[in-house]
Amino acid sequence: MSDSAKKKPFHEPPIQKGHWGYGLAVQLVRAAVTRFHRIQGVDGLENITDAKTPTIVVANHQNGLMDPLVLVSLVNNSQVHWLTRADIFYAKIARVALFSFNQMPIYRQRDRLSDARERNVKIFEICAERLRIGARMGLFPEGNHRAMKSLRPLRRGVTDMVNAALNLDPSMRQMQILPVGIDYEEMPGFRRRLRYRIGAPIKIDGLIDTETNEVSPRDLLEPLKTAMDAVLVNIQPEKAYETLLPYVQAMRTTECENWNTTKSKIDRFQDLDDGTMEGIQEAFETAKSSGIFDQARIEDLGMNPNNLRKKRYWLWLLAPLALATGIWSFPVSKWIESQVQKRVKDPCFISTSKAVAGMVTFPIYWLLISLPIAYLATGAVTFTAVMTSYLFHLLGSRFAGWWYGLYLDDIGRKRAQKAWADDGMSSAWMSYLTAVDDAIKTTR
Repeated sequence: MSDSAKKKPFHEPPIQKGHWGYGLAVQLVRAAVTRFHRIQGVDGLENITDAKTPTIVVANHQNGLMDPLVLVSLVNNSQVHWLTRADIFYAKIARVALFSFNQMPIYRQRDRLSDARERNVKIFEICAERLRIGARMGLFPEGNHRAMKSLRPLRRGVTDMVNAALNLDPSMRQMQILPVGIDYEEMPGFRRRLRYRIGAPIKIDGLIDTETNEVSPRDLLEPLKTAMDAVLVNIQPEKAYETLLPYVQAMRTTECENWNTTKSKIDRFQDLDDGTMEGIQEAFETAKSSGIFDQARIEDLGMNPNNLRKKRYWLWLLAPLALATGIWSFPVSKWIESQVQKRVKDPCFISTSKAVAGMVTFPIYWLLISLPIAYLATGAVTFTAVMTSYLFHLLGSRFAGWWYGLYLDDIGRKRAQKAWADDGMSSAWMSYLTAVDDAIKTTR
């Protein structure tokens, strides 16, 4: 073992099915995720495996630490265990907290440890032990995050985990892999839409080589790629990503109810030849130069003028109530917003930072301001008075957040309406949409 390896000790995670720390934290996590995002829909809930089936949950990885928080919020029938970069486990306090949240270290090339592979083998053995006693593993097979609506090549880590489980216990042949597609309308944005799509589980039993009693990377990763592609927005080819993204955004994938039709259109991008893409690129540049992308969000524009969001005449009638219930939390919201803008540069961690900061800060803040409010209201700081005030802030901020999401839609509708009313912008936008429409009609 090299000197660098000696300086970085291996802290072996315990064998555990779950932990009380996770049980407490997941309630705050679920509240933070649903408070920050607008959960537009969850498709395929019937595909979630039962708690007794050894399961590895896999998903696309676009949005930093928000992605595992989203998956934790989705899977309610058992605790989810994760592999996390090893360097954050060296501090004792962090390590104790991470172990209580079912986190385990995974070692990467950048860690520059001569025995990194041996350490990872041990970690996968622990994963297998946890799967055997009923834990549920979570993995992002792409290996790292990237803020793009596309599926990258899958790493073999999931294969190593499956084979470790098979070598440990023959009964693990019943293991299944559950693919999940996470679709963000606008990753960093507060109260923007989020949709989950859960695919049919992949059964490991039928993929095992009878001679080796293992699963080869090819035999697993190919069907896994197909299963993941079926439930997520996968814009290909990547070289045309920026050109094709506006069309996909205009389709409002988080809101569509006919996913198969939407997915079919997206899949046809892969069959476009270079000549056709040049025409689409030209139409895209014309639309961009018209200024329409600066005037309105593409999701608000939609595919045609009739696609504008509905006007809610009653929205402003509720504005006073939203103000009265949400103004108490407004100072903390603005403080978190300012701190994230100042400190977080990677867009993949903006929503995570805001949600986690709010998850910790708001309960403490509401409790602190409930003490003087209870005293002013009743003349005494009683448990009932404090809890009444706390619940008012808790539920009131929820209501204000719900109203704010609708407000964003209303503002977006007005901006999009102005864009459609501008002949130059609307003509350029429709030319772009038509260019893509005509191109995909000629494929397949």
